[in-house]
Amino acid sequence: MSPDDLAALKTDATQELTLRLAIAEYDRTRPLITGRVKPQGFSLKTTSPHIGVFCNRPPYEEYDITEMSFSMYVAAKARGEPVIALPIFPLRMAVLAYAYVRTDSAYKSPRDLVGKKIASIGYRYTVNLWLRGIFKDHYGLSPEQVTWVTGEEREGAGYVIPKDVKVEVVLGRTPGELLLAGEVDAVIGPEAPQEFLDGHPGIRRIFPDTRAECLSYSRKVGFFPVTHVVAMSTASWRKRPWICEPLLDAFRAAQDQCYAYYYETAKHVMFPDQVFFLEEQRRDWGPDAWPHGVAANRKLVETFVRYAHEQNYIDRILPVEELFAENMLHT
Repeated sequence: MSPDDLAALKTDATQELTLRLAIAEYDRTRPLITGRVKPQGFSLKTTSPHIGVFCNRPPYEEYDITEMSFSMYVAAKARGEPVIALPIFPLRMAVLAYAYVRTDSAYKSPRDLVGKKIASIGYRYTVNLWLRGIFKDHYGLSPEQVTWVTGEEREGAGYVIPKDVKVEVVLGRTPGELLLAGEVDAVIGPEAPQEFLDGHPGIRRIFPDTRAECLSYSRKVGFFPVTHVVAMSTASWRKRPWICEPLLDAFRAAQDQCYAYYYETAKHVMFPDQVFFLEEQRRDWGPDAWPHGVAANRKLVETFVRYAHEQNYIDRILPVEELFAENMLHT
């Protein structure tokens, strides 16, 4: 820390500084929520709303520090909203697992969906942004080559669907219902169709071996996709820039505790095949597939920003240096 940051820390410390953190209760954030891990120099008062809260309105207006949808953040930043991100990524997802077709279909790859219909609860969601970008880059399917069927008359978060993308709105029916009825050919989205979760035999993932596909993709590109970031208002950051590094350290420490708990012994995990699963995870993904910091995530962020620009979330390519707090660019 700089001398000015240390001085600010001491001033705040005398006031017993407590900041409000909104973060979902993940295994890797639970040590922060319970207080087992604490940032240096201040306390956290945590709240854990439903994950959807971080995707539908500007959460940085309600909390000092908050989890936020990555696509929503990038779009807000491009519009000049008073928000800044820290290079802390609480949620990553195996996004290729969120593409579904009917079991009786012949589709085995996104490229098979050219000219078809794909349903989702809405067009703009971060997982959908990733999937459309990946489908175009790696599987030969561009967004304008299909018809999109959504259940939202108007996209939220200020997003406007590109004019060359065909969209149909169907209200009152879920993507899974449309798929099983044969009215669409595939489903993508931030959640699996409930029918799939319930074990309906008529829905399957599009890839014959989705786990292998996800691993192959991540090895090819060198990262595991991020869907959420941690952010705060620019006014809050300017007032207390010194909190950023202690907060990053705390998130890393919480994640380290999570890893240590799982890998100390498979007996800590309740699933029947946990011993095999943990061995496979360490073998396939290495010691840390969830790194925080700018350096470890630069390629990921640049890819995501390119996809956001191509899909009309932003009107220009935002450099990494513009997306994250200035005093965190060295991380």
